[in-house]
Formats: sequence, structure tokens, C-alpha cells
Amino acid sequence: MKRTWAILASATVLCLAAAAVAADPATKPAGPPALGEGKGQVTLTWDEFVKITGYDPARKDQQVLTVPWSDVEKLLGVELKGKVPMDKTMVDLPWRDFQALLEWSVKKKAEGETPPPTDYIVNSSRYAGEIGADDATFTLTLKLNVLRKTGWKRIPVLPANVALTETKLDDGVFLNNAGNVYELLTEKSGEINATLKFAVTVAKAAGIYTVGFDRVTAGSSVLDLSFQGEQQVDAKVAGSQSLTTVGPDKAPDKMTHVAAAIPAAVAVNITWERALPKVAAPPTKLYAETQTLVAVAEGILVCQESIDFNILHTAVRELKLVVPKGANVLEVTGRSVQDWRTEPDGQLTVIVRGEAIGPFNLRLSYEAPAAGETAAIPVVRAAGVERQKGYVGVIALTNVEIAPGAVDGASVIDVKQLPPEIPAMTKQPILLGFRYVGEKFSIPLAIKKHAEVSVLVTIADSALFTTMQLDDGRRMTRVIYTIRNNRNQFLRIAMPPRADIWSVAVGGNTVSPATDEQTNVLIPLIRSAAGAQELASFPVEIVYVETPEKAPAASGKLHVELPRLTDKTPAMHVMVNYYAPKEGAYGKAGGLFAAAQSGFSGTLNLVSNFAAMTTDRAIAEVVPQDAQRQAQAMQQQFEGKMEAQALAAGATPIRVRLPIDGKLFRLEKILALPGDKDKLYFDVDYSDWKPAK
Repeated sequence: MKRTWAILASATVLCLAAAAVAADPATKPAGPPALGEGKGQVTLTWDEFVKITGYDPARKDQQVLTVPWSDVEKLLGVELKGKVPMDKTMVDLPWRDFQALLEWSVKKKAEGETPPPTDYIVNSSRYAGEIGADDATFTLTLKLNVLRKTGWKRIPVLPANVALTETKLDDGVFLNNAGNVYELLTEKSGEINATLKFAVTVAKAAGIYTVGFDRVTAGSSVLDLSFQGEQQVDAKVAGSQSLTTVGPDKAPDKMTHVAAAIPAAVAVNITWERALPKVAAPPTKLYAETQTLVAVAEGILVCQESIDFNILHTAVRELKLVVPKGANVLEVTGRSVQDWRTEPDGQLTVIVRGEAIGPFNLRLSYEAPAAGETAAIPVVRAAGVERQKGYVGVIALTNVEIAPGAVDGASVIDVKQLPPEIPAMTKQPILLGFRYVGEKFSIPLAIKKHAEVSVLVTIADSALFTTMQLDDGRRMTRVIYTIRNNRNQFLRIAMPPRADIWSVAVGGNTVSPATDEQTNVLIPLIRSAAGAQELASFPVEIVYVETPEKAPAASGKLHVELPRLTDKTPAMHVMVNYYAPKEGAYGKAGGLFAAAQSGFSGTLNLVSNFAAMTTDRAIAEVVPQDAQRQAQAMQQQFEGKMEAQALAAGATPIRVRLPIDGKLFRLEKILALPGDKDKLYFDVDYSDWKPAK
């Protein structure tokens, strides 16, 4: 046999060593070497160790151990392959080198193992309980997988406040009471089983039983509960994710069985009580109260109705109503209304989403014909109700006179006694009120139609004129009407003779006027916006120029006509800012004993300041300060128009000055009626004019 001396480098062996060094045979010759605590061990009998290594504990000198090379390969975890066969080779190792080799082998084996993330896991946890009126017995069956392979493991299983009565554990598994919990102690690894039987007290209060305890074992659990007695019980398990109950009538042992799954970190808490016997649900009972608003229009009754149901005992999916003959249902709304339909026999079926019970409201819109001078109020009534009552309010949408007829099964009441839901349906005044109880009633109405009287649909709150008078007889005028219009399409204006319209604007936007057969100017109007209490006004602005047939004399009387509104449109306040040439004199000198006259006459009165009326208070306050600005704007417009006309004719433009610094006279008239009833004009006596030749 070939023998080889092997000398292992101390640095190589010591850098890999992790296990404890065996005792020196020189100091402890009587026994085998021992490994350090917690650092691994090699288990051999002493005779096997001596036989394998040839170690003699009686010798005190440096011994050499003879070990087969195959054992060294196992210790080193290597395999040498070459030309020389190594299977029968023996290795002579000094004792200390063998110690280092042994330590390195143990450490390498320990380093190759990864510590588990937890000591154990719960494969399954099941609580089987038999529950009586005074106590409950549970059997906990655990299947565990212990992952940590070395050392003692502690596994908590039950709280210490339960009474253990029986245990069944695998070999090497022990039960220990550590403070507040019962725990399993073991050095084993791998799968272990444990069965623990314990008792828990049942508490009772007001006919409800309760039993519970904390779970200290991690993971979810399954509960299998059996309730003693042949009477059905209603059981609840707090925090359960599923709950299945089998009654005693279906179980072989005539007990109630409950299966539940509870998640981790949830204590076991079970409550139960004696199940009440199931009785057949009573039939549905319906009560209804209606609020109906009837609007009398041209040959038709337009109705809105609110029906308040009270559904008792059993929920319903459909509600039946009776529609009066001739009535046509337009809309049905309400909470959870899915669909509705009317049948040929006049029955209205309303289908609700889900099941309706308790208070339930429906709102209906419908109409019925009202031909002739009498009409019966149509009320949609609930079918199959125990009791029905309601209220009816009547309004008029046209010029009709309404009176109650011979009421049967109902009573006439003051409109103040109607429920607030009916006045909330309309802004019109309620004329009549009725109340009824029961399904059979009749409320006829006597309807008398009267001839309609036309009213104003367009009105001019004010008309503000700014007139520039030239000494050659021409006049330029800007008038601003403040209009409120309900439904008129045009504003009709009779213009003065020889008036040439330059521009028209409505609401700030330029429009194109037209003329009718009577040569009235038609200005298209817009409809006034509805304000908080009345229609809002908008301006209509017209700029026109009058050219006489011949220039006036240096002195005389000048007749000035203003446009007149026609088509039943009055002007509430007419105001005129009249600018006369500055160099002229105006008025008549008085006689020897008479005072001088103003020189103005006609349908407008000469005033120092305009009157402040309610309809045009803002305009009246602005006019005195705004007259000069308007005059300057008219001057610019007039000059531009004259220059454009001259250029178009191929002539040299002549600069024409309007008398914006002329003499200002204010004239006004309160309430100018339309048409020829109130012609708007004034005459002025003048002198010292210097007309152009």
C-alpha cells in the first residue's frame, strides 16, 4: 500500500476553520475530543474514531494519524484525478493538522446552509368545537413544518386562559406553559403534528350566547362547530370570510353545524341564539296620498301629480295605477323607476329597480282634453290600496273664469289648506282647492272663456333727441329710444318729411331698416331679456338729417317735427337737446306792458332741466353732462358724411361746422301716445341768422 505524507499549510486551513478545536490529547488523554457549543459536531463512537485514525490517547508525543485519501477528499470536498490511482492511498497527518482539517470541514458544511426566514410555518389549523348551553369543548389540530434544524424551537399554540384537557404530540415534541400562552418545545425539524383539546366557558346575556378565545398560532384557521340540541340556532363568527350553516333537520346527529374560515390575527368570537321560526310573509299593504295640480289651458287640462306610497310588510317590484279615461300620461319619474307602461284598459304599470318597501314617491305629468264649458278633473289613482286620499289645486293658463261644479265624494277647501307641495309646482296663483278621501269621487269644473284685451307688448321708456340746427335750414338729429319688447318684430316710426336716415343700431349692433306701405320705417327688434321682476330694456339709436326745399330767411318761424312711434308703442318721456345757431336771437320782444316771450311753442315744453321719471331716472341724470359729448360725436359724423358725398361727386369737400357751441334749448313731453294722437313738434321764432348764399 502506498503511503503519502501530507503537510497542510496552516494559513490555508486556519482561514477556513469555523468549528471548535478538539481537546489536546496531551492534556486530556482519557477521552475523545469535544466540539465547541453551537459550532457543529461530528458524531463517531470512540472505538470507530481510534480504528479510523489510529490515534493512541496513551501516547504523549506528537502523533501521526493514518487516514485513507478518500476520507480526506470527503473532508476537503474535492476529488483528485490523475495518472496515479488514489483509491488505495493512505495519508499520514500529524494530529494538529488533522484537527485543523476537521474544523475546516465542519465550518464549510455550516457555511453551505442558509438560515430559514422563520423557525416554523403552519400548514393547517383546525378548531373542532362542540358547544353546549354552559360550556364549549374545542379540539385544535395543528400541522406544522419546522424549518430551523438546530437548537430548541418555541411554538405558541393556545392562550393560557383556556383549560387544556387532553394533548397528543409527536415524539420529541413537548408542551410548556410560558406566561400567557401554551407552547410547543422541540429540537426536531421537518413536519410535526399536535392535537390539543381544551374547554372554554360560555357566557349568556338576554338570550344570546357567547364564547371566545384568542388565537396565538399564526395563519388562518377553519372552524367546525357543532351546537348541541335539536333546535335550530343562528350563529355568527366575528371576522369570518365564509359561513355555512346546516340545520338539525338536515344533519344525521340532529345538531346545528357551522363551518367558518377566519383570517390570521383574528380572535375566535362566536355568538348564537335560538332561531325564531319562519312565518309566511303577510301580503303587501299599500297606502297612498296624492297632490295634484291642474292647469286649465285652451281646450286642455295640463296636470302634475305627486303620489306618496307607504308600502308595508312585503317589498314590491311593480306599482299599479288607474289613469282616467281620455288622459294621456307623458312622464313618470321617481327614485329607482326603471320603466313604465300604459295598458289599453287605462292601467299604468310602474316597474322599479330592485324592491321597494316603506315610503316611495312617484311624480307624473299627464294631460286630458277639456272641450266645452265643463270638464272633470282627472286624477291618477293608485290601484289595490288600503286607503287613498289627496288634494287638488287648480290654476288658469289663459283668460278663463273657473268655478267648481257639483262635487261628489270630495270637498271644496280654501287654497291655504293645500299642502305645500302643490304651490311649489307653479308660480301662478292657485284659484281653487279640493280634498278627497277614497277611490270614488268626481270634481267637475265650470270653465267660461272671455274675450281677450290686447295689451302693450312694446314700450319706449324714454326718447332722447340731440338736434343740431344749421342756419341754412338743415338739421342733424340723433335719437336714442330705450325699448322694452316682449314679442313685437319691428319698431314702426313715422319719420319727418325729407328726412334721410344715416344709421340705425339696436342693442349696440347695426341693423338695416325697411319701410311698409304707409312709408313707416321698420326697425327690427330683439326680445328683451327677462330680469328679476320685469323685462330688461335695450337702446335703439337712429341718426338722420333733414334738408329743407329752400334756405330759411334771416328771421322768421322754424317748424321742427320729430319722429312718431306707431303700432301701439307709446314713449313715456320725450327729451330734446336743441342746438340753435349761436349768432341768432330767439324769442319775441314784449310790448310796452307785456313780457318777452320765449319764442318756442308746440307739443313740447321748454324746460331748464329734464324731469326725473322712474323709468328713465338714470338717463335724466346723465343727459345734462352728456349733451356736449353727443354733440361733438355728431359733428364728427356729419363732417365725415359730407366729405364722403363731395368726393363721390368729384367736388372739393366743403367743411361744414355744426353748432356744437350754439345755444342749447331743452324741451320735453311726458307720455307721447303712438300714431297721430300726439304729434311731436315745436316752433321757434328766430332772428339775425346769416344763411349761406
